[in-house]
Amino acid sequence: MNSQSCWSLSIVSAAGANYTEFSCWFFDLIASKPPDVVREAAMVSWKIWAVRNDLVWNDKTCSAYEVVRSARVVLDQWLSAQTQKHGALLIDDINNVNEHWRKPMLNTVKVNVDGAIFQAENKFGFGCIARDHNGQLIEAISGSRIGLVQPEVAEMIGVKEALSWIKRKKWLNVVIETDALMVVQAIKSSINMPSQFGLIARDCRELLSTLNNISLMFVKRSANKAAHCIARASSLKSRLYFQ
Repeated sequence: MNSQSCWSLSIVSAAGANYTEFSCWFFDLIASKPPDVVREAAMVSWKIWAVRNDLVWNDKTCSAYEVVRSARVVLDQWLSAQTQKHGALLIDDINNVNEHWRKPMLNTVKVNVDGAIFQAENKFGFGCIARDHNGQLIEAISGSRIGLVQPEVAEMIGVKEALSWIKRKKWLNVVIETDALMVVQAIKSSINMPSQFGLIARDCRELLSTLNNISLMFVKRSANKAAHCIARASSLKSRLYFQ
């Protein structure tokens, strides 16, 4: 992949641009092109930079098509967020989250969930653990799938699996905890994001609408250690259960 290949697939025309510095080219672009071209130029530039870092530090390559496609997906998400007046990706108590695991209230089940990436094995997985108001283990599950996804997608899939698990068990009064802030924000938001992450977030919202007294909370990683261990163990088998 080279940058010229990316620009040739983009609506931004860099052909014939005789600039010695990127900043000069970009500032001239801002002054002469419409906003949609400038936005795509900024996003494709950012993605080229990210892909080059991945090549240098992780020896990972990416096609020009994937660079432009990924840049446009992120840009679409940003534009969608700008058009929404409600449902911003915010939570009010970001500075008041649990640092240590705590027992849930009486007659309440707490489900902790975490995702994991196994890049060397071309897999990703999730782990969920349910405990009662005494802190006693009820059940735990984990699973893994072939393929690599972004970490936030693995975390989102973990929450979706947890919700499906809760629905199968017909549990009421459940608190779900995850250390993936982006996942909590996306599910609690009303913004529809045109991406794999956004589509799974929508699935989670739909599942939540079919359940009673289920809350989703963000906690620090130190409060989610058990789920993390189960998620890491998910690479051993495609699906595990513990009771």
